[in-house]
Amino acid sequence: MKKTFLAVALCAMVLLTACEKHDGVSYFTTKCVAELNGQTYIDQTPFTISPNAIITPEFIYSENEASFYSLLRTERSGEARYRVIVSLYSDEPGALLSGEQKIEKVEFESSDSDNYAWEYTKYCIDNKISYAKVNDEVVDDGTFEITSYDKERNSYKGKFRLHFSEGTMTGEFGN
Repeated sequence: MKKTFLAVALCAMVLLTACEKHDGVSYFTTKCVAELNGQTYIDQTPFTISPNAIITPEFIYSENEASFYSLLRTERSGEARYRVIVSLYSDEPGALLSGEQKIEKVEFESSDSDNYAWEYTKYCIDNKISYAKVNDEVVDDGTFEITSYDKERNSYKGKFRLHFSEGTMTGEFGN
């Protein structure tokens, strides 16, 4: 019984040290801060222990694929204004962690203009073409870079620049 209590206390201590407080609320340290047209946006999830919790920003990496997901708000507790999705592909193992990755919208013929973003996303996934979306809009071009990554600690930092109809969004993220 003492060992179980000690293990739970140790886990709680580790989780709480992975947090920071703002206005009396504990948040995970992982965050994304972005700027678009002079407005700053933030994504930092309040600390919670729940199997249904969605913790963003999120970076998932494997040797030839990587994905980034963020829900940006004008304030930590506000409604999400921008949903950023970046999916990267490479034929070279490990290349996605070394240097700036370019994202360019490719020519694509959609069968239905109402489903363009969905069809484009499927086309890119099927053909292993890097792409990005802000909300449901396919990004025209941009860059994405992981500036540091530690697989054992699941620790990462990075930055991005995405150009779409509202302007150029620049951001930094990490934990």
